[in-house]
Amino acid sequence: DLRMSRGLGDVYKRQLLYRLKSLYYYLNNDRIMHRNFFLIVVFLSLFSCMGTEDRLEWALTLAGENRTELEKVLQYYKDDSLKYKAACFLIENMPYHYGYEDARLDSVKAILATAPLGDGYIPDSERKRKWKSFNYKSLPILQDVQRMTAALLIENIDVAFETWNRVSWAKYYSFDDFCEWILPYRVGDEPLESWRKAYYDHYHPILDSLYQGENILEAADALNKFLKYETPFSPNSDFDLPHLGAKYLLKYRLGTCKETTDHTVYIFRSLGFPVGIDEYLYSPSNQNSHVWNILKNTDGKPLSFWYMDSRDLAVGMTDGRKKGKVYRMQYGIQEEKYQGVYKDNSTPSVVRNPLLKDVTEEYFGSNEYPVRIDGKVKSKFVALGIFTPFGYVPVDVALRDGDQAIVRNIEPGVIYQPLCNEKGLFQPCGYPFMIKDDTVRTFVPDMDKNVSLSIKRKYPLQNHILEYMSWMTGSKIEGSNDINFRNKEILYCIADTPRVNVNFYPSNPSRPYRYVRFVPRDGWRAEVAELAFYENIHDDVAISSKAILGCPPVDGNPAHAMDKANDGDWLTFFFSEEANGTVTFDLQNPAWIRKILFVPRNDDNFITPGNSYELFYQDGVMGWRSLGKQIATTYELIHTNIPEGALLWLRNLTRGKEEQIFYIEEGKQRFVGYE
Repeated sequence: DLRMSRGLGDVYKRQLLYRLKSLYYYLNNDRIMHRNFFLIVVFLSLFSCMGTEDRLEWALTLAGENRTELEKVLQYYKDDSLKYKAACFLIENMPYHYGYEDARLDSVKAILATAPLGDGYIPDSERKRKWKSFNYKSLPILQDVQRMTAALLIENIDVAFETWNRVSWAKYYSFDDFCEWILPYRVGDEPLESWRKAYYDHYHPILDSLYQGENILEAADALNKFLKYETPFSPNSDFDLPHLGAKYLLKYRLGTCKETTDHTVYIFRSLGFPVGIDEYLYSPSNQNSHVWNILKNTDGKPLSFWYMDSRDLAVGMTDGRKKGKVYRMQYGIQEEKYQGVYKDNSTPSVVRNPLLKDVTEEYFGSNEYPVRIDGKVKSKFVALGIFTPFGYVPVDVALRDGDQAIVRNIEPGVIYQPLCNEKGLFQPCGYPFMIKDDTVRTFVPDMDKNVSLSIKRKYPLQNHILEYMSWMTGSKIEGSNDINFRNKEILYCIADTPRVNVNFYPSNPSRPYRYVRFVPRDGWRAEVAELAFYENIHDDVAISSKAILGCPPVDGNPAHAMDKANDGDWLTFFFSEEANGTVTFDLQNPAWIRKILFVPRNDDNFITPGNSYELFYQDGVMGWRSLGKQIATTYELIHTNIPEGALLWLRNLTRGKEEQIFYIEEGKQRFVGYE
């Protein structure tokens, strides 16, 4: 047992520290660092129970030649007990922190800096293509404990204390709050740099102009709403990069949600606000991760906010998507959720990361449920995973108790899969379940009872997609033999909101027409994924047509140019720069138009004729089992052999990547979170 107790003798401690140092340097070898990173996290986490003096000595030992720099800091503060404790907090947790700095990384960040303000679209270029596949994880990890300078750490501590002593709300917070929420010199794996004073000098005059009272919530709310409009943020995800760093973000407001939250932390902490970052690892609502900011209010309750949203700060407020589990990024190591979980390599890495704190309870309340698992499971812990089309994402761990797992503090309305680690892979060890109305609903297929279902989508119809489709209600499709449409006839008016992506409209023109024009409803921009025209109502082959005149695309982006309105790809779309922007098609010769195909901007997750599909049901430890393949002949699939009570998954074998599990309720297809 490598855990150090206070009863260990000094000689034994020195021997153990020497061995830890040797193992640390072995794992820190650049060639194997990334492969063994989570092993390092587990290794380091074994010592979370060390006393403060032991952890401090351990950090100093791991610093190697840099030990003298860290000792300079301790010596500098030897007569200031509070700052000395702050320095100890930073140093004793420093072995868990690292960053990336490299000329190649600078090259990619330079390209990213060319993203237009507010748009983020970087035109294709040789430089962009060259670095598109750049993997920053191939770079050497630079450990803070081995490179932190005394000057940088002292400046960080002094400026943090100076600012904190100025703010009136400091009296509501403990010293531990200050250390975790204000003092840290970094938020992730960004470059080590001095940033506090630059941010304070820039934003303190702004805060003074916005608010001069003593209420932290009012001050934070005013600053939060200002940030959205200070400089347009450029959303961009062209490159996979580590945290960009405080100085970079002070100059360039661009990146992903990670960059907006980082930027917020730098701003607010520099001004004495206790602000941090919460995250979910994977949402079944959008098949992605997300981060947002939280402010620790004077009553101890963290308030959620995100300056790109600019809503009021509120308890538990995020983007409305399902989250499953929520974690908080911390600088200091956290207590084990369950005894022994940090050193159990069979558990998910997220629960073995000692810098992540499970805060799901703050968002969804405390809960506890027993869930049945396979009786053959012998491991102490059972992982909980969320479905993705590419496998499960483990997001939590539960304690096994015989043939059941005790699940604690999860979000209701999300489907979880019990998982066990088998030779490095997480495999089902029970049936999927969901908490609904304070009860556990387990999806166990009844093979003796079959039900039928009409399936129209493989992925939930999200509100923003429905909005895109509804915006085209009231649009007109006109025909003319005059390219300027001085004489025209309305071929069809879209009176009802499209409910599917592929819409066929009848037309009864008075004569043949060569030109056809799409006109959005008054005051709206055109968003057209596909327009095609047919001479007869029963024709399957459209008249040859080409977009020849149209409003420029939004932001000049060629991905939304007028040719996208009839390129045969229902995911690309024409998006006009201006309201009332039109697009005109040339049929080469006048033709009777008796049927019109219209596809609004959509996600292409409807059933598409000609595509091949396969339906699966989840069968506990046996995994996913097929219910057969179908080639769609209409815009729905009919299955009559579905086991009652089963969890289902429809795959498009022809194209697409967005897929989501669903179940049957009251004879209808129900996607999780979209009941």
